[in-house]
Amino acid sequence: MTANQNHTPLPTGNDITLPWHLRLPKPLEKDFRLYFRASVAKVMPWALALVAFLIVSAMFIESRISPDVLNLSWRPRLFTLMLTGGCLVLIRKPQWRNWLHEATLILAFAIALTGNYLGAIVEHPLAYTFFFHTPLAILMICILIRVPFYSALVSSVIMIGCMVFSLQLSSGRHPFEPSTLVLVSLAFASMSLFGQYVYERLLRQHFLSEHVLFQHRNELHSANLVLENQATVDGMTGCINRRGMESRLSHLYHKLNQNNPDAPERITLMLFDIDFFKQYNDTYGHPAGDECLKKVAGVPLGMVQSDTDFVARYGGEEFVITLTDSSFNDALVFAERMRNRVEQLGLPHSGSRVSQVVTISVGVACSDSNAADGAQLLKMADEALYQAKGAGRNRVALMSNQGVVEMLN
Repeated sequence: MTANQNHTPLPTGNDITLPWHLRLPKPLEKDFRLYFRASVAKVMPWALALVAFLIVSAMFIESRISPDVLNLSWRPRLFTLMLTGGCLVLIRKPQWRNWLHEATLILAFAIALTGNYLGAIVEHPLAYTFFFHTPLAILMICILIRVPFYSALVSSVIMIGCMVFSLQLSSGRHPFEPSTLVLVSLAFASMSLFGQYVYERLLRQHFLSEHVLFQHRNELHSANLVLENQATVDGMTGCINRRGMESRLSHLYHKLNQNNPDAPERITLMLFDIDFFKQYNDTYGHPAGDECLKKVAGVPLGMVQSDTDFVARYGGEEFVITLTDSSFNDALVFAERMRNRVEQLGLPHSGSRVSQVVTISVGVACSDSNAADGAQLLKMADEALYQAKGAGRNRVALMSNQGVVEMLN
């Protein structure tokens, strides 16, 4: 791609237009509710602490204004204070947080209705101020402890309606006092609800952005896994390639040296190659040689069982098998069975000087023999393989813990 070509940017979610009513498709709407509730839960303890402080402050001011006022107000105040404490307990229990918004609305209605009640029964020149509980409760659910916009809208209408009803029941007020209180409450409600609408719209946009990015992250992760698989798997035999083998072996040794709880007890490595494979290619041709490699590789691939065991094509006709947690004797049995099964494939090999069929020679080494890392373990297995070839091929040789190569009878 040339430098002057335009790149199409990946979608981020910001290009998704929300409808005016804010509603999302049902599955997304459900996820957004959880997302919204989680965002509220982070700040709610501080918000409720502020509400509790304001209730206590109101009781203190009322005691200073008139003991008679406090005698009428302390029970409703205590009730709202107890509801505030209940909401705090609700936050601390994750299994109860599904009721977070409902509990907040109950607290807001309690504040508004106790204000209406006190405004109606208290005989004092400042009694009208109790009706300001309604706009303060609306402010609380929209700005301080946010609830979903439509819940806030319906609740605000009901609260103002209850306040108007309470004003109608109370008598002896200045003619303009009820209308002033209603207008102030409507002003509070309209501004608070507008702010809540804008906030929720932005939060929904952010939620969609995160949702889209999460999808892209999953797609990218899947693509990376495919690329990693392509980069570390030999396309012809299905075994891990040399790069993947070195990476896995290094990782196993790192866990072993660090005494990681997931570290294997030991690592046993087998290195084998096909006897006289060059002569096989010369005799039968390279396509037949490729088929031979596939069939020979299929033998150890069908024998490994543990998730941490693996078969790798080391290069050309050489293969590596790594076993974890198997005893050294079990690994030797594995190597001999593998050698025998390859021989039993019965692949004709007239160019071999040890058999009329394809055979392999195997070198085995174990981490118990003080191999410091994967490279040293591989070197020890290579030395054992070299000795197996020198002893006539089609056999298994092992590097003992004393550093001596022995032939398996």
